[in-house]
Amino acid sequence: MRVTLRGLASASGNLLLSLMCALFVYAHLRSFLALAKASALLMAGKESLDVLFYLTRPSARSVSRSPFAWIAGVGGTFMPLFLRPTDGSADSFVGQIVLCAGLALQLLGMLSLQRSISIVPAHRGIKTGGLYRCVRHPIYLSYTIAQIGYLMSNPSLYNLEIATVTFLFQLLRIFNEERFLRHDPDYVAFAELTRWALIPGVF
Repeated sequence: MRVTLRGLASASGNLLLSLMCALFVYAHLRSFLALAKASALLMAGKESLDVLFYLTRPSARSVSRSPFAWIAGVGGTFMPLFLRPTDGSADSFVGQIVLCAGLALQLLGMLSLQRSISIVPAHRGIKTGGLYRCVRHPIYLSYTIAQIGYLMSNPSLYNLEIATVTFLFQLLRIFNEERFLRHDPDYVAFAELTRWALIPGVF
């Protein structure tokens, strides 16, 4: 069997992502069992779902080779796995509602996307149904909402810094994906119909 450099890099990345997810889930399950923090259990489930979709995504027609796109994609994927539950505060009721709203949007977005999730800009077909009729990047919107809810229940300067850097990476991912996909006339037509990239009426 011939082992290519691209295949080896992909396998190594998947292994690292799986290990980091395992550490993330372990830390959050410990918090849930010790403090009964629902936000820890919800976030563990959310990130596990993310990793599952990344590991089982279908092959792409084309993938960006831009180093900047790879940095933004890897950063946006791995950074949330550094979030950690806090020990000194109970869950915020409003925070739990916001987190659940983010998770619900993510599930709807995943159903609309049909597992065509990417770490870096890639072409797996243009999705125009479901939440994609509202914004062009509903998955990133759901990530942002969920992390805001998580921060409300797990406030710390460390988590705020991680979430802020993650959000900046997600913005870079949006710009990179837009630039990559706009080479496809079908995506240009889709962008004309779905005006907003991330937040309806704002951006």
